[in-house]
Amino acid sequence: MKTFKFLKNKYNVELLIDIGTYQDIPYYFFESELHHTDFYELIFFSKGNGYLELDQQRIEISDHTVIFISPFQKRRWFLDKTKVECYFLFFQDSFLSNFFSDKLFSFRLQFFYNKTKPLYLKVDDDFFSQLSNIIQELLREIKTFRSDSQHIIRALLYFILIKLNRVYSEHYLLSSETENNSIAFMFKEILQNQVRKTRSIDHYAKQLGISRITLNKCIKKQFGVTVSEMVNEFILFEIKSLLSYTKLNINEISYLLQFSQANHLTRFFKAQTGLSPKEFRNAYQNGSSVI
Repeated sequence: MKTFKFLKNKYNVELLIDIGTYQDIPYYFFESELHHTDFYELIFFSKGNGYLELDQQRIEISDHTVIFISPFQKRRWFLDKTKVECYFLFFQDSFLSNFFSDKLFSFRLQFFYNKTKPLYLKVDDDFFSQLSNIIQELLREIKTFRSDSQHIIRALLYFILIKLNRVYSEHYLLSSETENNSIAFMFKEILQNQVRKTRSIDHYAKQLGISRITLNKCIKKQFGVTVSEMVNEFILFEIKSLLSYTKLNINEISYLLQFSQANHLTRFFKAQTGLSPKEFRNAYQNGSSVI
């Protein structure tokens, strides 16, 4: 699988953000072969068509659609490139997190690392126009880069992300709070990195230095699910990804994800999806919409 890496010195200065149109980087966008990147992506379609397969989601691409992609999410595009008009915005986490001394910033945004909600947003004309104006300002600042440009660029990116988080959270009935409840965001980060190694809630509570009860209250308040439900969401995502994008058999997947026996994984998967792992894999390979 191809990996696209962020080009830090594209503008002859180390800059961990990039912005432009499809015409600026046609070699990268919209490949139908499976690929991923090592950076965050926002894609703003003024004109769209076809669809995107992003991890286990199929996203129809229409006008005024905003797509949210986290690092290393697997994707394939199926659209007519000649009829696309869009802006892209790429950045690496440290561009914001280091400046704000907040290592959890990207995990505070509801549209990144979300395993259950749609990873896109249809916005109205006024909001899309507002976003387009800010993107144009970002583009001008990058192309006429000066010693203080990083401050303006960072501020505009921060503004876009927070505004989108508010609208996304309201649309999908999620909390838009990003400043409080750090325990919930810390858990989200740890779970993203460690869910393949363990599903033990006690393990995560101990890492965070709190009780299971406190952890559950924090997760329920922020994400609207119990801590057990969130762990199940993340491990189910991993199983689906391995079934969809690898040739590993059930025994191998069970071993990789720390299930003691393959039939335990099969029972869990069927309880969550109504399908056996084999049925899910067959449906995916046949182009069904189960993803």
